[in-house]
Amino acid sequence: MTDSPDETHRATPTVVVSRRAKPGRDRELERWLTRLTAAAGRFPGHRGSSVQRPGTAHPDEWVVVYSFDDAEALDLWLPSEDRADLLRAGEHLVESTSEQRVALDRRPEPVTCVVSMRIRPEHREDHRALQAEIGDALQGFEGFLRTELFEPVDGVQDETVVVFAFDSREHLDRWLGSGQRTEMLGRMEPWIEGSRTVNVLGGFAGWFPDEDGIAARTWKSAAVVLLALFPTSLSLAALRGWLLPDLPLVPTVFVSNLLGVLILSYLLLPPLTERLSGWLRR
Repeated sequence: MTDSPDETHRATPTVVVSRRAKPGRDRELERWLTRLTAAAGRFPGHRGSSVQRPGTAHPDEWVVVYSFDDAEALDLWLPSEDRADLLRAGEHLVESTSEQRVALDRRPEPVTCVVSMRIRPEHREDHRALQAEIGDALQGFEGFLRTELFEPVDGVQDETVVVFAFDSREHLDRWLGSGQRTEMLGRMEPWIEGSRTVNVLGGFAGWFPDEDGIAARTWKSAAVVLLALFPTSLSLAALRGWLLPDLPLVPTVFVSNLLGVLILSYLLLPPLTERLSGWLRR
């Protein structure tokens, strides 16, 4: 049997190196490890590297993860003169070293569907009950991960927002095109004012890149996004109510989403993910 040519099923050659610093040398060791990963990044086929500080999973040990596109690219880096020079330069900082070579599967990234709609106040209880029924139905679909319901908050959020996630776009599409979903949406239609807005997001890949072969856990990624998203949503809602109180629903949702994504992508999440990188990868 031959391996599938599909890129998502190829294994990623990865090396995990654990080092214990000599007493009092942790800060110097961290700077040296940063130089090592920067040097690895200049080699062809490099996918990513990370430096993980000592933590509960590996107390007293600094862990570096190198990931490359294929075994040939990794084999160029490991015995390279650049790496050898750096190893010699930092050997006085290291008390012990262990190295392990592994292959990590590249799996399809989870996808999240976000649905926004304005439910008539007299039907919010009906919608809540139907959403519980939808949650039960989702349990029977392959690849389903989770669903959440965010109800309106007076003065902050007028729309009802439903979020559900699957482990791949293929499994999500099976739900989106299913007869069960079509039937349930038909029951829901009379309760909705205006139209529903549906956005499909490819997980948190842009904010939490899997560059080092170790992806952040989904719940941790979601927690960091929520930490940044909540104050952003409150601020945008207040600004919208002040500047554009009469803006129609569709452009309101579009402008809010656009500004929210830009603020998260360029202002809030880069420093947050950098500051919390050790926790995210742990």
